Amino acid sequence: MKRLFSVLSIVTLFAASFLFSNCNKDKNNEAAATNGNSFKVAVVKTDTLAEVYEYYNDLQTALMLEQQDKEADLSARYKSLQTKYLKIQRDAQNRMITPTSAQEKQKKLALEQQKLQQDQQNYQSDMMAKSQKMTLQILDSIKNYLKIYNEEHHYDMILTSDTLGSNILLFDKKYDITKDVIRALNKRYRAATGKKNKK
Repeated sequence: MKRLFSVLSIVTLFAASFLFSNCNKDKNNEAAATNGNSFKVAVVKTDTLAEVYEYYNDLQTALMLEQQDKEADLSARYKSLQTKYLKIQRDAQNRMITPTSAQEKQKKLALEQQKLQQDQQNYQSDMMAKSQKMTLQILDSIKNYLKIYNEEHHYDMILTSDTLGSNILLFDKKYDITKDVIRALNKRYRAATGKKNKK
């Protein structure tokens, strides 16, 4: 649960969404020949993008802080239950409470434990849903920018590559547009949020 919103979630969604465009072909660009027509391909390395894209990092940090707070709360509640249970055992052994009273207290603790377990399950489901929503937000941001980027560069297809699980085993670095995309995405994000450019 420490990294619910793994880079792989972005890679999986992003890799499944090849970007096709109907832009005019530029015959002077380096490309593969297909039936005599120019065909332009570019590659974006999604693992690199996820590490450097400030919007992704900000959303990830916010979600991690929320996760840490919730886990700390759940942990404190579990410790409190354990402390109460041990106290009942000690009180029963020292005959400070009757066996009947001990059983009643233990039943109440069992209900508290069930509630805590349900809260933990709800929290995990909520974190997964927020992680998926964040991934979709990032993917949407990237795809929207690539449409704008492609108005100038006229690629027929923009593929994704990553260190793990990529379908692209080898490609020429001249097709890698990752740095350009990251630079522009961060510039747009800073402009939208009023953040200053990093040196």
